[in-house]
Amino acid sequence: MRAWVLLSAVLWYLTRVGWQRNSERTEKGFIYGNPGHPVKLYVKLHHNSPILVCMDLKRAEKETVDPTYLWVGPNEKPLTGNNKINITKTGKLMVKDFLEPLSGLYTCTLSYKTVKAETQEEKVVKQRYDFMIFGKKSNRRIFPEPSIYFQP
Repeated sequence: MRAWVLLSAVLWYLTRVGWQRNSERTEKGFIYGNPGHPVKLYVKLHHNSPILVCMDLKRAEKETVDPTYLWVGPNEKPLTGNNKINITKTGKLMVKDFLEPLSGLYTCTLSYKTVKAETQEEKVVKQRYDFMIFGKKSNRRIFPEPSIYFQP
C-alpha cells in the first residue's frame, strides 16, 4: 500500500510540473534550444507560442560577435515576419494564435564569428537548433511528456 501511495505522489508531481528535458526555460518564459536534440513543446490552439530563442543557454551567456539568424518553418521554407510569425532582430521567434496547420519542425541556424586574440583570425561558426511544436486542443496532459509543456 505504501509503494502505491508513493508512486501516485511521484506521478502526480511529474504531471503537475512537467519534465523539461533538452531545453532551458527562463523565468521570462524564453525557451532555449539544445544543439543536437530537438526541443518538443505543445501549445494550446489559438494561443501564442512561447518565445523560442535561436541559441542555447550557454551561448546566451557568452559574447556573440555578428550573429545572424535563419528560421525555417514546417514547410521547409524560410520564415518571414507576417501576421502569425514574429521574429525579432535578436533571433527570437513567437507564433501568434497558434493553429494546428502550424505544427511541425521549426529550425533556426545561428551564425556568428569567433576571433582568436593572438592572430585576430576570424572564423564563422554555425549552430542549428530544432524545435518541434505541436498544437493541442485541451488542457489535458499529454504522455509521454514533451520537453516543454507551455500553457499560458
